[in-house]
Amino acid sequence: MWSSYFKFNKCEPTNKLKTLQDEIVSNIEFHGDVTTTNTMLFDEINQWHFHNNAVNGDLIETPTLLVHGYATSSLAYYRNFAGLSSYIKDLYSIDLPTFGLSKTPELPTRKVTKNLKVTLSNSNDKSDDPKKITSFQLSKDDIKHNEKYYNETKKELEINENYYIDRIEKWRIENKLDKINLVGHSFGGYLSYKYATKYPDSIEKLCLVSPLGMESNIYSINNKFENDKIYEIEEEDPSSIFFTNTRTIPKFLFNNQLNVLRWLGPVGSTLTWKYIKASYRRVDDALYKDYIHELIYGKGGMEETTIKTFTNLFTTKLLAKDPITDTVDKLKAKNVLLLYGQEDWMNNYAGYQMTKKLNELKGYNTSKVGELNYATYMEVPEAGHNLFLDNPSFFNKALLSFFLA
Repeated sequence: MWSSYFKFNKCEPTNKLKTLQDEIVSNIEFHGDVTTTNTMLFDEINQWHFHNNAVNGDLIETPTLLVHGYATSSLAYYRNFAGLSSYIKDLYSIDLPTFGLSKTPELPTRKVTKNLKVTLSNSNDKSDDPKKITSFQLSKDDIKHNEKYYNETKKELEINENYYIDRIEKWRIENKLDKINLVGHSFGGYLSYKYATKYPDSIEKLCLVSPLGMESNIYSINNKFENDKIYEIEEEDPSSIFFTNTRTIPKFLFNNQLNVLRWLGPVGSTLTWKYIKASYRRVDDALYKDYIHELIYGKGGMEETTIKTFTNLFTTKLLAKDPITDTVDKLKAKNVLLLYGQEDWMNNYAGYQMTKKLNELKGYNTSKVGELNYATYMEVPEAGHNLFLDNPSFFNKALLSFFLA
């Protein structure tokens, strides 16, 4: 239907993206003597490196890596580069594999990760709404399915996670870095946490910025529910293994994601612009919005591998199949910071609960939220999910204070 439209607009998928990213970074006003380098590391990872050449000894010496979220890139943090590089000796930001200008290595599996099954039901005595799901149990068919796929699912989840986190480790080794401070947003927050638990000796401090995949939930690979027992669903406490949420993404959209916009031709382009204007309303930068449009709608569409890994790791309710909260006892970073926007759509209570649990595990005082214990929870004012873009000065100050503490 739109073949002539795409033929007219078709060019080398990354040419425009490369031009836009270079122009955006060239417009940044850095403070002091900062060297900016953009390279393609081991012919896979697009990297930005900001090196502060000051020799006064007041800089944060531990290298810092910024990891972006889903359907975006290293330039998600472009409004933070100048402020952070003024105090950090070596600041890095990368495009994860399949995102931005990074390449798409082959995913070493063709399998689709099976969801562990539970049977949802309604208890009329719990709700006036007969359609409201209030409980769940494992049927005989659920038990057979879960027994068959449990070990396979766990292995497949690790393959999909390792596709990203092993390349972050390869990136660290390629740059000849020792321990790093790691900052991850949303999907990148989920991957950063998984990296920190798999490679604990590579991490100094960890900052999770409105991370995806926090909530324990009824679909978690870590659950061991009893057979034929009815459990009440928990909708408020994201640290509960009985937790689930009410939102569900239709399977067609979940399995095709942003490519649906391209299939809609110029109508999809218009819808993309409406999304950008709403989501980036606090970013008064037409050039950057052009760049986001190119990321979402241009660039030849989303890679099949991008969609496959995401749908393998998460459910249509945007709940992780191996949630962060389930394994916080494995975290060995020196300190942890959880940052959310005050207007964030992500479940920030899950972040607060994780902070509390970590401090209890490490033997720290949890009575005062905001004080630096082992883990700290903080909300950024006048900010939504993209809090580093919405309020970059507050974000930078919070992050630098965390690194310096």
